[in-house]
Amino acid sequence: MIGEVTRSLYSSSKNRSDLEDYWYGIREGNTEALSHLYCVSYSWLFNYGYKIIPRSGFVEDAIQELFLILWKKRTDINEAKSVRSYLFASLRRIIFRRLEKQRNRTQRNHDYKDYQLQEAGNIEKMMIHLEAGQERKEQLKNAMQSLSQRQKEAISLKYFDGLSNKEISQVMNINRQSVYNHVSTAISKMQEQVQLR
Repeated sequence: MIGEVTRSLYSSSKNRSDLEDYWYGIREGNTEALSHLYCVSYSWLFNYGYKIIPRSGFVEDAIQELFLILWKKRTDINEAKSVRSYLFASLRRIIFRRLEKQRNRTQRNHDYKDYQLQEAGNIEKMMIHLEAGQERKEQLKNAMQSLSQRQKEAISLKYFDGLSNKEISQVMNINRQSVYNHVSTAISKMQEQVQLR
């Protein structure tokens, strides 16, 4: 129902996805489109933000800021090649900017760049997916901990959030070859860790 209403409101194009229809509606100044985009993207944006900084209120505020900026700048935004990756990248920038402001304000070094993307929930999902035994689970956990932060982020975006290498390159602000290198190096490193034990 929402999809039908949205398509009739925002687009005559049958080739656009719901996300693109909402995006088009926002650019046209339609508040209903903004509301729909917020509703459909909130959960995956929250999950991604929480991997960067595991503080619910902080992530919720960052998502609110993202949509406020999106609405304020609606007349200046272009068509997005991937609405999903655009939102991920924008949320990532907002979170890091907020963390930097907070760090400067409190004069405490929380070493925010060393966030842990290998939170227990994600490791558990990987373990269940691989149907590994207890020893295998411990090996995978240790293997994830051996990765660099960039490798963890690339693996998380690819396998837990389902983004393509192109989308990951936009989110992480690196070229596609670097994404490929991070992912393949991480997989090789994890395989070595698991086989060595």
